[in-house]
Amino acid sequence: MPQSRTFRLNVVDIHGEVYTGLAHFAAVPAELGEIGILPGHAPLLTGLRAGELRITQADGQTQILFLEGGLLEIQPDIVTILADASLRIMDIDIHDSKERIKNAQTTLAKAAVPAMDFARAELELQRELAKVNAYQRYQKDAQRGGGASTYDWTRPPAQNVPKVNVRELED
Repeated sequence: MPQSRTFRLNVVDIHGEVYTGLAHFAAVPAELGEIGILPGHAPLLTGLRAGELRITQADGQTQILFLEGGLLEIQPDIVTILADASLRIMDIDIHDSKERIKNAQTTLAKAAVPAMDFARAELELQRELAKVNAYQRYQKDAQRGGGASTYDWTRPPAQNVPKVNVRELED
């Protein structure tokens, strides 16, 4: 049986259904890095971090959403994303994000911060920095006259990549 060239993608957040439709490709911000999904992808269940969800729809159009973490389930013909929260890149409030970054950095700079407050501030800092980066890429592209289809997909080099000893995993 020939393989389909599309898969069904459903994105849901706490407010309800955000996106549903057929897609050729989706790039998803997973916990350990970005995952590219094509039709027939191996089944997978993983956590998501804050970042951009880029969808190439069946009609060739590109949709971009910002996800604030969640879960990703991949089945051969359907991909489901349960997002903690989501918004369109153009709806990001850059001033609010920059203020939250300042507050998180202030909390992290304090010497006597309870562990939970430190962890919360660290997560907030990562999320808001991801929002600002996504917003700036979108704005840079909009100034060049492009839309989502010519959005700047370049990623910074991977940092803090975990080193895995494969021999230890085999035991």
